[in-house]
Amino acid sequence: MARFGCVLSAFVTAMAALGLSASGMAAFAGPRVVVTIKPIHSLAAAILEGVAEPKLMLDGAASPHSYALKPSDAKALSEADAVIYVSRNLEVFLERALASLPANARVIELEKTPGLRLLPVREGGLHEVSDEGNDEHDHHGHGHEHGHGEGGFDVHFWLDPLNAIAMARHLAAEFARLDPAHAAQFQANAAKLEAALAALDAELKAALGGLGGRPFIVFHDVTQYFESRYGLNSAGSITVSPEQAPGAKRLAAVRAKIEDAKAICVFSEPEFPPKLVQTLTMGTNAKRGVLDEVGAAIPAGTGQYFALMRADAESLAGCLKF
Repeated sequence: MARFGCVLSAFVTAMAALGLSASGMAAFAGPRVVVTIKPIHSLAAAILEGVAEPKLMLDGAASPHSYALKPSDAKALSEADAVIYVSRNLEVFLERALASLPANARVIELEKTPGLRLLPVREGGLHEVSDEGNDEHDHHGHGHEHGHGEGGFDVHFWLDPLNAIAMARHLAAEFARLDPAHAAQFQANAAKLEAALAALDAELKAALGGLGGRPFIVFHDVTQYFESRYGLNSAGSITVSPEQAPGAKRLAAVRAKIEDAKAICVFSEPEFPPKLVQTLTMGTNAKRGVLDEVGAAIPAGTGQYFALMRADAESLAGCLKF
């Protein structure tokens, strides 16, 4: 017994030297969770805090529209207890991988989150401009619960903090089913996150108020949820699909839209060359800005979602204000 006591003492000392404790070791025994994009990873990390650290697949400037799985991704997926992604219509690279996951792995497609407000895809990419901007429901005049309507739903739904609250509640419930021993901690973390998201929503509403009558153009249609939530008003997008470069006819139409709608600003995205936006705005009064749907340059972690939303709101407000 004395020898065992010495061994235990040495183990505790080694743990302390590494900055760990018995309770800290428990974090490594939590569920193995893999998440595709940074904003969702941020929400999952906040709920798992103190229990486990989710693995992020798409870091840096990688786009979910065109990502290719790496060997390290395949390994992480093969060992995962849960895989969290946005939609089969966004992370198309996951289709084959999901079919080969372990039978006991929990697959969480956030498009199916209860209470999520999804908006229909806007067709054509060049929108009619309203003098009053969007209301708080839908650019097309209708709010929708999750499902698959004609033409499909806009998959960038994380860009509304109220949708983030719905996803936080859903993830907390899913993690509780996966790891019942930590259910209370997941729920407590989710309540804390929900309060922070509600405060963020109020902050962004104040920052973006009164900008509904100032139209803008985006690179591809990622801002519908931002617009709907905060009364903003885009006149359209440069490209309908980020996987395809716009042709001459499309660019001529966008150029005409910039002039006809008197667009205040044209936004590029970090993963696409800004030269196209520079060419389109040359000789017009439109300013240039940058919007990022995933926060590629923002370090991953529990605060990433908040930094992303504030950065996009600051970019919009800074470019649209007089």
